[in-house]
Amino acid sequence: MSYIDGSIDRYLFFNEENSYSVIKIRISDTDEIELTHFEPTIIVCGFFPKLEKVTNYPFHGTLAHHNKYGIQYNAHSFESIMDNTYTGLVDYLSSDLFKGIGKKTAEKIVDKLGLSALDLIADDKNVLDEIPRINKQLKDSIHKQIVENRSLEATLVWLYGFEISPKMALKIYAVYGNQTIDTVKDNPYVLMETIEGIGFKRADEIGLKVGFAFDSPIRIQAVIYYLLNEYMNKYGDTFLDRDQLVEYTIRYLNNDEFEIDPVLVNDRLDKLIEVGRIIQKDDVVSLSFLYNAEKSIAMRIMKFQEEIDYHGKDIAIYISEFEKINSITYTKAQKTAIKTALQSQFSIITGGPGTGKTTVIKGIVDIYSLLHDHPAKATNIALAAPTGKAAKRLSLATELEAKTIHKLLEYDFNGTFNIDEHNPLDQKLVIIDEASMMDCLLARRLLNGIKSNAQIVFVGDANQLPSVGPGEVLNDLITSGLFNVVELDVIHRQAENSQIITLAYDILNQEINRTLFDHHPDRDFIRIQEQFVADKIVSEVRRLVDMGYDLLEDIQILIPVYKGLVGIDRINEMVQNTFNSQNKNFNIAYKDKTFFYNDKVMQLVNQPEDNVMNGDQGVVSGITEDDELLVDFSGNTVKYGLKDLENLTLAYAVSIHKSQGSEYRCVILPMVKSYTIMLKRKLMYTAVTRAKEKLLIVGDFEAYKRGVLGVDTPRNTLLKEFLNEEINQKKPDNLTIEDFL
Repeated sequence: MSYIDGSIDRYLFFNEENSYSVIKIRISDTDEIELTHFEPTIIVCGFFPKLEKVTNYPFHGTLAHHNKYGIQYNAHSFESIMDNTYTGLVDYLSSDLFKGIGKKTAEKIVDKLGLSALDLIADDKNVLDEIPRINKQLKDSIHKQIVENRSLEATLVWLYGFEISPKMALKIYAVYGNQTIDTVKDNPYVLMETIEGIGFKRADEIGLKVGFAFDSPIRIQAVIYYLLNEYMNKYGDTFLDRDQLVEYTIRYLNNDEFEIDPVLVNDRLDKLIEVGRIIQKDDVVSLSFLYNAEKSIAMRIMKFQEEIDYHGKDIAIYISEFEKINSITYTKAQKTAIKTALQSQFSIITGGPGTGKTTVIKGIVDIYSLLHDHPAKATNIALAAPTGKAAKRLSLATELEAKTIHKLLEYDFNGTFNIDEHNPLDQKLVIIDEASMMDCLLARRLLNGIKSNAQIVFVGDANQLPSVGPGEVLNDLITSGLFNVVELDVIHRQAENSQIITLAYDILNQEINRTLFDHHPDRDFIRIQEQFVADKIVSEVRRLVDMGYDLLEDIQILIPVYKGLVGIDRINEMVQNTFNSQNKNFNIAYKDKTFFYNDKVMQLVNQPEDNVMNGDQGVVSGITEDDELLVDFSGNTVKYGLKDLENLTLAYAVSIHKSQGSEYRCVILPMVKSYTIMLKRKLMYTAVTRAKEKLLIVGDFEAYKRGVLGVDTPRNTLLKEFLNEEINQKKPDNLTIEDFL
């Protein structure tokens, strides 16, 4: 195999889907005798990500003579000499390592001193005297930092060459230290497992840049793992037929220029099973961490099966006293829910909107405190919910502190849960609201962090969408028939007149009520053709703002898809340009994203080091001279560099899944036929129940009808099977499961 070393003259073709490239290369060196003396450029073809013009690349492959295009070079792999790229140096000097240097100052340093800037400064700090706005103190600080961090510098600059943000590069260095470059060159796909925020696509970009072939065994393994993980996250399942996974992998790898051998895919899948990263059970496969999570949930939850004895204290009397003190009249089901929760080590309370779940939680908390002869504010009760907004609502209702589950389990900036089986919670009663939102990974963490002698109450609406992540924990526990479950089914007086709640139950019962198009103070259905829906949404937002509703705090547009005429991306852009245009010139842009000052935004990944999590909403509160974005998350201001902006998105419109656990004064819900594949009963029900005061449905009746009558596909999970296995291990051989229960 020969080589050609050169820089990019121009791109002739680039396929965004499979990265197949045709590039005109200006040759600087080659071992091809045919080209040595007289060919300044050559066409290079191969599979690699978009390459930088400023960088030299050695390509490895073979010369070919094309009938139409003449001599070309078919590259099987390439390398990147990335230690001193312009962008890498600028990112390094403007990173958090150098206090007082922003992006513009860093650019001035590299523009003046060139790609040898770091060496020049290390040798003589006075070269910085030529750079404006650098005083003696800053000069000394820069010089000292460069000298102290020569090994770190080489690693970070190398990583920045892959368009990795300074914050992410430091995360990688914190894990691998001086072995970072060697580790990433040997197998960049390990970053998918070890670094939160790096997925397959980013790891694959690095892998292809450092020379991994498209059919490299390591890359094929990474593709298999990535596709199984993507499937689980897209559909919420925790297992998949092995043959389907192999088929998906072949389809992903194959293209017009390349065909993978199925034997190689099966061999690599067997290797992943052999090393324990994927588990095969009969004919299905599962990611080991999901398989083990569901198995752990089953083992752990079966330990919380004791009945609680209050030594003659009559709980019914305590409930009556609580009703009198708080001027509350509980329904029979609510009383049963409170009594069951107090008498069981583990119980579940479920019910739709308006059935008084939060009122029941307050009763459980206060009566539990009375039964144990201590004030309700004692530290032996833990209240939590999956999202910050749900936790805040729970706190307001109970007048006790409620936390997100992550905060309850002391999730820190290293991505570590400090509350676990070795350091469990001290609280004796743990109540989790909005429990339907817990995926199997979070449920496992929670259960492992609770002492075996504690009581647990899960509260949620089983008819809502299941968790965004894999698994269907609450529904699996309810339908297993193994646990104490109380369903609240009576709508209370204060909710009886809500047409939003009425519509929610119509959707739940798959009924199309004749009052659907009637005008109600809290609900309207505006029928309009799809091509006019986007403009109508904007005009309805304007009308609500004129009525006094706040665009950032009160109004939320909920959409099930991102792309299209009435997709999240387009609607966000339209609302941004219509209602925040006064800040159009005060913006920051990165790739296809542009944020204005005072934009409503949402975090897309967990960022525990900044105390901000996936799904948190905030407002752009500033843009610095050094192209840094400041976002205010309810008093917590987080700084984003340019390359960190991929972790943010506009949030005037968000997905219905992302809205779970939140409530908004006004919800605008477009309904169009192009959503049809996404429209299902639970999704519709979840969207409608996010509205507190006003619900505006805009669009097509047929789309709405299809959604209401749509059948939700149950998730494929293993939890119930594992629960039954736990029971079978405990019962005598001559008894059936029914006898045991």
